[in-house]
Parts: sequence; C-alpha cells; structure tokens
Amino acid sequence: MVEFEKAQDSKVRDELIRKAELIKRRPYRRWHTHFGMIASLGGVIIVPILLGIWLGGYLDETLPQRFSWRLSLLFVGFVWGAFNAYMWVSIENRKIDELEVKSDVINQGEEK
Repeated sequence: MVEFEKAQDSKVRDELIRKAELIKRRPYRRWHTHFGMIASLGGVIIVPILLGIWLGGYLDETLPQRFSWRLSLLFVGFVWGAFNAYMWVSIENRKIDELEVKSDVINQGEEK
C-alpha cells in the first residue's frame, strides 16, 4: 500500500468529498429522460444511414454502375451518423463540465 503524506492525503480526501457533493447536487433524472436521450442519439445515427440506403436505392435504379450505390451510401451514412453522434456527445459533455465549473466557482464564493 502506498503511503501518502498528510497534506496530499487531505487534498485527495477533500477532492473526493467535493466530487461527491457535485454528484449529490445533480438534478435527479427519471427513466424517460434517459430513454429520450438514448432515442435521440439513436436517431442521430440511424437517420443518415436510412437516408444513404434510400438515396443509394434511387441511384441504383437511375444510374446503374458496376458498384452498388446502396452499399456505398450505406457506409457514407454510417460514417456521417457516427460523426454526428461523436459531436453530439462531446457537446453534451462540454455542457456538463461547464456546469460543474460554475458550481465550483459558486461554492468557492460561499467558503470565503
């Protein structure tokens, strides 16, 4: 077991207490909120894939080629949907981080 210095040990303990208080202060979300978030994330991924399949089918009928438009645009839709999901999650994560920073600033003002 690693031995901590007293000052470092108290810093770790204070940080853990602060994180626990932040988690306690988060608003309680019901199951339907989480379901809505998962459904919208699924929509962000699925809609571009379906658009790619639909457009690929149309192009297969109107512009026949040696390759399959449908498969090609399915892959393009998947990449587009994955990028959309990544951007959406990173934006939401940034919002959560900003809220935690704001609550830290408020708490530091109360301690002084």
